[in-house]
Amino acid sequence: MGKEEMKPVETITPYEAGKILHKNAETIRAGLRQGTFNFGSAVPPEEPGGNWNYIIIKSKFLEYAGIRE
Repeated sequence: MGKEEMKPVETITPYEAGKILHKNAETIRAGLRQGTFNFGSAVPPEEPGGNWNYIIIKSKFLEYAGIRE
């Protein structure tokens, strides 16, 4: 079996996604936390009072938004 090259997955920020959908970044963050959007994930903080992390996969987001690259 040959060694396969792994390509990095492109991601975008909640701010960038919101700009495209004409929503604010907090709306995108809330939708990701609630599981409303299928183009990314919200990872809860490891410690109380920590920050959430948001992973938005660019290709899935563009498909969701109906944008072809």
